[in-house]
Amino acid sequence: MTLWMAFPTVRPLMASTVEAVGPCRKKLRVEVATEQVAGTRQEVLKEIRKAARIPGFRPGFAPEAMVASRYAREIEDELRRRVIPEHYRMALREQQLKVVGYPQIEEVQYQPGQPFRFVAEVDTAPEFALGEYKGIPVKKRGVVVNEEDVVRMLETLRDQQADFVTVEGRPLAMGDFAVIHYRGEVEGRPITELAPAAGTLGENKDFWIRCEPDAFLKGFCEQLIGARPGEQRHVRVDLPAELAPPALAGKTATYVVDLQAIKEKKLPELNDEFARKVGAESLAQLQEDLRKGMMAEREAEVAGELRQQVMTHLLGRISFDLPESLVAQETRSIVYDVVRENTMRGASKEQLEEKKDEIYGFAQKSARDRLRSSFILDAIAEKENITVTAEEMERRIAVMAQRYRTTPAKLKAQLAEKDALGEVEEQVRVSKTLDFLVANATVETVKA
Repeated sequence: MTLWMAFPTVRPLMASTVEAVGPCRKKLRVEVATEQVAGTRQEVLKEIRKAARIPGFRPGFAPEAMVASRYAREIEDELRRRVIPEHYRMALREQQLKVVGYPQIEEVQYQPGQPFRFVAEVDTAPEFALGEYKGIPVKKRGVVVNEEDVVRMLETLRDQQADFVTVEGRPLAMGDFAVIHYRGEVEGRPITELAPAAGTLGENKDFWIRCEPDAFLKGFCEQLIGARPGEQRHVRVDLPAELAPPALAGKTATYVVDLQAIKEKKLPELNDEFARKVGAESLAQLQEDLRKGMMAEREAEVAGELRQQVMTHLLGRISFDLPESLVAQETRSIVYDVVRENTMRGASKEQLEEKKDEIYGFAQKSARDRLRSSFILDAIAEKENITVTAEEMERRIAVMAQRYRTTPAKLKAQLAEKDALGEVEEQVRVSKTLDFLVANATVETVKA
């Protein structure tokens, strides 16, 4: 005789399914079992009951049914706050989804005594085949620092250490530095009134200008030649469209210029005294330090070129769709950076508005390239088990601290407070992955 043993049916506390709605877009449907929701709801009810203020009852002593009725909205809101995040994370693990960005929660369905259902629409990391990434062909230019390079750098240092002496007894000549006050007018009205945003194009005081053709505004310096300190000149120039605000573009301006002083640049002699002034023991030591510094700088440039060649190769060979929410987010970030940079350079709102389509197109392409590079390097790092050690993090933070003129300890605390240590770790991991790719590339050395 066959004996059948009855076992209680074990129902899962949560069930989930996944539906693809785009290349990198998924709908995650989640159902939480009635018993599980009921237990969480009872916990919420007890907590609210402890503080519930209902006439005729002390806090914590009102009947549960009355609390449940009076605070129904608060109970349901808190239930959602607890059930959705917890079971969303559980569903991600169950479905093995690698999500980027934040979920869009929709279609929340719940009634007491029923399962809790919701849909999370998410963007997921793209799936793609890496293929072969070792042996990438790259061209490395040779690095050379010759005597002419050292001489040019010495001249740059001399220029930086130059003194400016006041010229007496002669008028202004080409090559001199003129110290001037000036104010401009267009059609009889001050530029500062016509275009308040024009800034120093309208007026300035104690302005230093080296007298050369086309310096400041075309034709400006030539009309000052021969003037002596204390003399006033009227200078007429055409305002170029690319520099002037729209209200001034292409118009003729008249500047009243007062010459305050004439200055001449005096370069220091190249000797051991000069070398000690800039931090070297002798002129010979300074030359050697400059040679080593330029060599290190050029080698760093070549290393950057090799990294760029490796990434260009990978981007040209590996193609895949990207999560559009990330593309939009990265595009906005790049547009913001471009606008800020151009604003700091003096671009007006009108000029930026004229080029908005060009800026957006550049930003979107850059965003896609950045994101594709990031996903490719992340996949290679994972496959090659490239990780970041604590020592490597400390070294990177020390370098950053030096750049920002603070201590490593202070910077590390600031990064931790902003939850940005993970970003620094990712930068180090990316750098190590690129170094790995370059180290495993097929390198052809070419002439510089």
